[in-house]
Parts: sequence; C-alpha cells; structure tokens
Amino acid sequence: HEYEHLLTASDAGVHKAAIVAGTFIGGVTFTGSLIAFGKLAGSLDSKPLALPGRHAANIGLALASLGAGGVIMSDCSLGTGVGMLAGITGLSGVLGAHMTASIGGADMPVVITVLNS
Repeated sequence: HEYEHLLTASDAGVHKAAIVAGTFIGGVTFTGSLIAFGKLAGSLDSKPLALPGRHAANIGLALASLGAGGVIMSDCSLGTGVGMLAGITGLSGVLGAHMTASIGGADMPVVITVLNS
C-alpha cells in the first residue's frame, strides 16, 4: 500500500474520520446555502420541492456517503481515498441541495441559521 502509515498510526482513524465528516458537512452546507440564497433572492421558486420518494432519496444519499466513508476508513490507497472523497462531495452536495429545495421559502431564514451553525 502507498500510505502504510495510515493503517498503523494510532491516530490515523481520527484524521480520516475528520476528513470524511468535514467533506460531508461542507458539501451539505455549501449547496444548501446556495439554494437558500436563490430562494430568498427570488431567482429560485420559493415553493418546496415535493418529489415522490424524497425521503428515501435523502436516506440513500446519506447511506451512500456513509459507505464511501467506510471505504476510506478501511483502505489506505491514495486513489481510493481521493475517489471516495470526490463521491462524498458530490453525494453530500446533492443531498444539501435537495433537502433545502424541499423547504418553503418562508422558512429559509431558519434554514440558513441551521446551515451556518
């Protein structure tokens, strides 16, 4: 393996978990904030997006991100890690945009508060 120390270092798991969590949270908050801004600015429709199966889609996106995080935690290959982080970035970005789009425009100030906290 390219980065053997990531398997043997005592704190490698903490570092990997922090990277995965930061990537996931950053993706959700970034795209969620963009959608919230668009709804408040009037450039996006303020009505909530009500797709059928939206809760299942959100759960699927979150579970896929969690699975990619599990791959990162168990593998020390640079290529695998970067690929999984790219996947988490994309999945969490879609999740943030979809969850925020599913909330009406009148609640956007509360949504922005939650995204910024």
